[in-house]
Amino acid sequence: MEGKSVRRPRRFRGQSMVEFAIIAPIAVAMILLLIDFSRLVYTYAAISWASREGARLVSLAPNINTDCPALRRVEQVGRGFPIVADPNSVWGNQDPNGGGAPGPTTPAAGQGYVYIYPAVATNPPDTNCTGAARNPVAHDVAVEVQYGYTPIVPMFRTFVPDITIKTISVVHVEY
Repeated sequence: MEGKSVRRPRRFRGQSMVEFAIIAPIAVAMILLLIDFSRLVYTYAAISWASREGARLVSLAPNINTDCPALRRVEQVGRGFPIVADPNSVWGNQDPNGGGAPGPTTPAAGQGYVYIYPAVATNPPDTNCTGAARNPVAHDVAVEVQYGYTPIVPMFRTFVPDITIKTISVVHVEY
């Protein structure tokens, strides 16, 4: 029997092609879903790291009268994500964990905001991030970074709404 090929019966010849046609779209969809989920996890990690770096920088120099270094550091560490100062990150703002007004603003898809508490800026921070020094009574500083994540695969955008990734880092300050 050496050298002879095994012939399948005529009714099984197209079976593997039909099985592949059924499984291939499911496998491709799962790979694309895995790619989008990986992007979501990476985005969360980068935004969380930016929040921690901003809180650390503010806590190291709590009595300075500007938020500019912290805003620049968060933008720098944000790993290419467009992060700008939150319009409500001004003097007299509320703790992001407290829920009062003015509080953090939810960004649009593909945009990120950094919110510093207690802020020292007297105007919207994108135009002027300086003001009076922080209140020495505040023993905690908080930096919140929010980013509007959108899935990259158009098929998933119809099923999954935009996701707002939100991280808050609170650091205790010793005066």
